[in-house]
Amino acid sequence: MSKKIWQAVCIVFAVAIVALIALTATNFMKKPAQETPAAQSGWKAQTEIKTDALSQELGAITANNMKNVKYPEGIPESLKALYAANKNTVARLAVPGTEIDTAIVQAKDNSHYLTYDFYERYTTETSSLNYGNLYLDYRCNGDGSLSKNMIIHGHTTGRLGGIPKQSFRSLYDFRSKDTFKNSPIIRLTTLKGEYTYKICAVFYSTTEPSADNGYFFNYIYPDMSESNMVGYIEQVKQRALYETGVSLEPTDKVITLSTCIYDYGKNVDTRLVVVGRLLHEGEDESIDTSAVKDNPDYRRPQIWYNANGKTNPYKNAARWEPSPN
Repeated sequence: MSKKIWQAVCIVFAVAIVALIALTATNFMKKPAQETPAAQSGWKAQTEIKTDALSQELGAITANNMKNVKYPEGIPESLKALYAANKNTVARLAVPGTEIDTAIVQAKDNSHYLTYDFYERYTTETSSLNYGNLYLDYRCNGDGSLSKNMIIHGHTTGRLGGIPKQSFRSLYDFRSKDTFKNSPIIRLTTLKGEYTYKICAVFYSTTEPSADNGYFFNYIYPDMSESNMVGYIEQVKQRALYETGVSLEPTDKVITLSTCIYDYGKNVDTRLVVVGRLLHEGEDESIDTSAVKDNPDYRRPQIWYNANGKTNPYKNAARWEPSPN
């Protein structure tokens, strides 16, 4: 190869390298905003770069358009990106040690977020998107203050945009005492602050009175009085799958996580319920694992006793009804 040809080849090669570098730089500068996550993960500072799934899904919420949002007074930094994406955001829920760490929304009824996701996209069980979003009962306080009973509903399956689970599938694991021992804490960040609950009970409840001698345990009542809560506590104790050793008193505030389950059969509309009570002042988050033990005779619906040829020891038990007085 002649010297002139070799010089020409080198020049072409150098130009190609320069062009490639320029193209790479241009593409980098034009990288879409959604590739830069701005959402807040759990309980960390807003300025940190997040790599969790929910942050990736909220990547379209840039620092600039977050500044243009009128936030509720006192909103925690960890909720700002979520609130900017959906003004119906009222909290963020996390159960450390499980998949649950997600936005909680609230509508004017308890049906909207059964079929609409966090981005208000209509979803169905058979669509490419899984369905719904975890949501706070419409009767509960959504302004950041705590109702006596903060009730959060959610499907058993579902994902937000196919990335983080927007469901209560992890609640199924709490049928095991070991899961409770490893993950006894529920954290709730509302528009006014952060709260910690200690799980005190896990139980089943059927939704149709016909399944249980005409009685429905209305555990999804938001504002029981202290005197009325005595009967509620007794119902919870009867149904608890195991004893947690965590106290529950009429003066306590509770959180209720509720999802569908079919352990009594596909034709029996049943809920799996995890209840936590607000951490007492000065109380630490630890639990006494030696106090955790099975409740072999926990209360089942009448249909279970019928199907198994057993006598229902709770058949004539007192029937509690919720009341604010």
